[in-house]
Amino acid sequence: MSARMVGVVLLLVGSEVLGLALGEWYNGLFLKTVPPLAMSSFNAAAAHVAHLTYGAMAGVVIFVWALIAVFLARFFKSSSDKAPAPGKAAPTP
Repeated sequence: MSARMVGVVLLLVGSEVLGLALGEWYNGLFLKTVPPLAMSSFNAAAAHVAHLTYGAMAGVVIFVWALIAVFLARFFKSSSDKAPAPGKAAPTP
């Protein structure tokens, strides 16, 4: 497996963990906001599944945005970030 593929897999795992953490956080906010007498255990479980699903989708969106940023970053490198030409030596400070 190439280093680039390992980086993409780690980015996917990290964004999904972040998305699921957001889903859990939103579920906690939901449970704190809605009074217990106004909600059944089925509604609480369904809300938890819905928040985790939305969190997983948010993780995919974060992953896609990060891939777009990585792809576009190569077009915005400054001249000092670029590698020297193969036949030329790098300037010494």
